[in-house]
Amino acid sequence: MAKTRDSIGIDLGAGGIKAASLAREKKGVRLVTYGFTERSVGEMGNDWLADIDGTAALIRKICDRAHITGGRASTALPIASVFSSVINLPVAVSKGKELEAAVQWEAKKLIPLPLEEVILDWKILPPVSVLAKGKEEKGAEKKEKMVEVLLTGAPKALVQKYIEVFKKAGFTLGALETESFAFIRSLVGNDLSLVAIVDIGARKSNIVFVDRGVPFLSRSIEIGGKNFTDRIADVLKMPVERAEEVKRNISELSALQSLPDLIKGVITPLLNEIKYSFDVYRTRNGGTRPLEKIILTGGSSALPKLSEHFTEFFNLRTFQGDPWARLQYPEELKPVLQSIGARFSVALGLAMREI
Repeated sequence: MAKTRDSIGIDLGAGGIKAASLAREKKGVRLVTYGFTERSVGEMGNDWLADIDGTAALIRKICDRAHITGGRASTALPIASVFSSVINLPVAVSKGKELEAAVQWEAKKLIPLPLEEVILDWKILPPVSVLAKGKEEKGAEKKEKMVEVLLTGAPKALVQKYIEVFKKAGFTLGALETESFAFIRSLVGNDLSLVAIVDIGARKSNIVFVDRGVPFLSRSIEIGGKNFTDRIADVLKMPVERAEEVKRNISELSALQSLPDLIKGVITPLLNEIKYSFDVYRTRNGGTRPLEKIILTGGSSALPKLSEHFTEFFNLRTFQGDPWARLQYPEELKPVLQSIGARFSVALGLAMREI
């Protein structure tokens, strides 16, 4: 019997590169191995694609050290670099060439680039009335007059750079998708309720409203872990490098008497942006389905009392997502994986794609 090929996900994040390899077994999905690198505060704004050879060499180095082998891997485009929207089309044009023509027409109106410079992807979404196992919501119309289509567009030049990086690193790109789908795979799973994922990364925060397992609205805003670091450095009068160390040391950070004010000063603009995004989502979708919970992820989502700020502001259950929860791994690895877990949501979600 041929050996089953491991599934590999590699995330080029602003805070560093994360790679994970998974394998399917009879009892579930097993973590085979993982590896990562962290950037210094000064490096976090650098574009991985500005140095294709250097980035490819670093990917290869991480994978070699982690014993990640195989010629095929999946990676993700940053949410800020991809256009994504849910469009409504008549049922009459929801098949074949008519669907393609209708999508192209809508894309021309929505995407601020010539379509010849964009790679388009789309798929028809299940109607709101269809829930788990084909059940219908009470009172839902059985005949839908319109269909919802998830439209995604990415610049061809950007996609080509990713292909080149991974080719030089010794990998064939098995899939190149948006981070939203990786988040859904690793943090939401089969939950069909309306959920908000808030990814607090090194430089930016991504907000994704997921309904029926689909990213209906995605936004990226310029507030991230670097803002927390700068705030700590400013208030405590220390170099940013030392402030970054304090931020990453949860026990040291928790001991700061000024912590509530430190967090509040940075988190308030983010909370307001999330509220605005949710208002936009409700306006677009009629506000018929309530937001049930908020899942936090990203390197700075582990800040003490952060989930409490969200819960108080939105009056909704908020918690830090665990991307390792659906995986099997040795028990002795649990403390380490839990400490780095939030950073691996994209890499693990990518690796889950083919499993």
